Amino acid sequence: MSISVSLPDGSAKELPDGSSVRDLAKAISPRLAKAAVIGVVNEHPVDLTYALADGDQVKIVTSEDPLGLDTLRHSAAHLMAAAILEEVPGAQLTIGPTTDDGFYYDIHLPPGTALSEADFPRLEARMKALAKANDPFVRCEASSKDAEVYREYVAIDGGNNPFKQEIIEGLEAHGAFSGAKDAPMVSFYRMGKFIDLCRGPHVPSSKWLEHVKLMKIAGAYWRADASREQLVRVYGTAFFTAKDLADYLHLLEEAKKRDHRVLGEKLDLFHFVDEAPGFPFLHPKGTLVYNGLMEFMRAQLGVRSYQEVRTPLILPESTWHTSGHYDHYLENMFFTRRKLRSKDDPAQIIEDAEEDRPMAVKPMNCPGHLIIYKHRMHSHHELPLRIAEMGQVHRRELSGVRHGLFRVQAFVQDDAHHFCTPDQLEAEIQMLIEFFFEVYGVFDLGDVHLELSTRPEKSLGSDEIWEKAEGALKGALEGAGREYQLNEGDGAFYGPKIDFHIRDSLGRSWQCGTIQVDFSMPMRFGLEYVGADGDRHTPVMVHRACYGSLERFFGIITEHFAGAFPLWLAPEQVRILPVSEKFSDYAAQVAARLRTEGLRVQVDGSDERLGYKIRNATMHKIPYLVVVGAKEAETGTINVRCRDGEDLGETTPAAFVQGLAPFTVPRLVASLDAARQAQAAQ
Repeated sequence: MSISVSLPDGSAKELPDGSSVRDLAKAISPRLAKAAVIGVVNEHPVDLTYALADGDQVKIVTSEDPLGLDTLRHSAAHLMAAAILEEVPGAQLTIGPTTDDGFYYDIHLPPGTALSEADFPRLEARMKALAKANDPFVRCEASSKDAEVYREYVAIDGGNNPFKQEIIEGLEAHGAFSGAKDAPMVSFYRMGKFIDLCRGPHVPSSKWLEHVKLMKIAGAYWRADASREQLVRVYGTAFFTAKDLADYLHLLEEAKKRDHRVLGEKLDLFHFVDEAPGFPFLHPKGTLVYNGLMEFMRAQLGVRSYQEVRTPLILPESTWHTSGHYDHYLENMFFTRRKLRSKDDPAQIIEDAEEDRPMAVKPMNCPGHLIIYKHRMHSHHELPLRIAEMGQVHRRELSGVRHGLFRVQAFVQDDAHHFCTPDQLEAEIQMLIEFFFEVYGVFDLGDVHLELSTRPEKSLGSDEIWEKAEGALKGALEGAGREYQLNEGDGAFYGPKIDFHIRDSLGRSWQCGTIQVDFSMPMRFGLEYVGADGDRHTPVMVHRACYGSLERFFGIITEHFAGAFPLWLAPEQVRILPVSEKFSDYAAQVAARLRTEGLRVQVDGSDERLGYKIRNATMHKIPYLVVVGAKEAETGTINVRCRDGEDLGETTPAAFVQGLAPFTVPRLVASLDAARQAQAAQ
């Protein structure tokens, strides 16, 4: 007997009955069989040993597929857990998932036992030995606690693991391990002597796990609950080849050099203090960059008919009930509470539990913009109405997720909301897509990946509204000719969204811009406009942010440019270096001349040698270094070199300025407008 399975290209393959995914790979080609990691059968990932049935739809997953790499790392987590059990007596396993760039395993250590990065060499040596053993990953199933595999699993780390017991109880609540005929089968995976409860699939054998590296150790809590047991989280990564692992480790070293927190201190841009966690302090140079980002965005708003507003930082709690944020975002909000002095003891401070109007610090700007819109009636002739705000918001973030400027508790969003008719919706979204691409291009962030996120499980509004909103986003993306990936169930609670993921100079992906369609919130706030038919209608609201957060975008471009900001954004654009004190007056004259042109200029008047001055200016990533001495003072010239070491030679201040790329926001915007008009003319 034979079976027929279908392949991704639509073709069919005849195989003997009982053939596995591996057999299919061999039948296609020996090369594919060698590269095969797992299979996907009827959209479900499976091991290569999985037995195929007639009519199955099958895809062979290789190391070239992201799913293949994820599987490798999943298997590497098992390898690491096995090594830890052998090297750390008394250790108990909890869970070990994959991450975007590797994997981790949470371990409970017995009292008096510690695990640190100093232990990595012996753990990695044990992992290499286990990988070399070439033990197959074998799937085992059980429906009863009487099964041998279940008893092995329980006993593998001492037989008294409370975390495993909690996992088992959760499975039992869904009918597992009852021993009944209809009890669900629970899968385990064995690799040599090691066995773990696991859904799978896995690589064929431990031999595939030769290129694994342990990365770091961190603290964690069981079930992410700070009131539960404290665990040790061991992170690692894995690749299919030694070259891929070496390239990744090199990338990490480059990323360390570009760490915006380090550069923030080194370049005197910003710093953080423990007393105000997640609240950055911008220094004068950092504020120049920050204001440059804001000024550039404001200029873009001006050419796209936005109207800028300011809304209160604190609003009544009732506002956040109306918007839905109170129900969906409560844990991330800051609330105010009035404090009073006790009448009996003025030294005693009490909180006013019966405050007439409890207030909350805004985590979003949208309710304020809704309130502005509602202040008066609008006509359809006014729509689309684009309201923008560089609005500061506050969001509570746990210490474990705060990270420099990337995850702070107070930040400014380049926020805007478009109020439009349903017929105008797609055009507004298309305009925003092209707007965002233009902005990212200015920062040399041209590699942009789009994701369309649909309705989440917890959401506001009817099915009909969500279908309209999702349809508008899809239509706009297709109308703009932009490819996108569907991200099911990851939309905002009030509407679906398009997220913009930009890739930096190190190939890292960052989620920045977002466009969100919202039919619900305008209805909840009672917004209306008078249509062409004379009747009142509810407008559609588009939430959008291009940078996302100015703080986060500041951090991203700091690392993207390694602190060497483009000329227009550099906090110090030119540093003048007199070769000695005798030429300080001429240096000051040159500085004054360049400042009148709008350049940000400083003079290094120190008595250090010229070589030191050049090295110091280069380390501070200043775009242009201007050297002046006897010859320059006599001829009224300057000698210019770039921060990358290129020597531009002798020139006049006027010629130097004339040859520069746009170095102010107005000049940059003018050049973009000219390019836009030229493109439109074509």
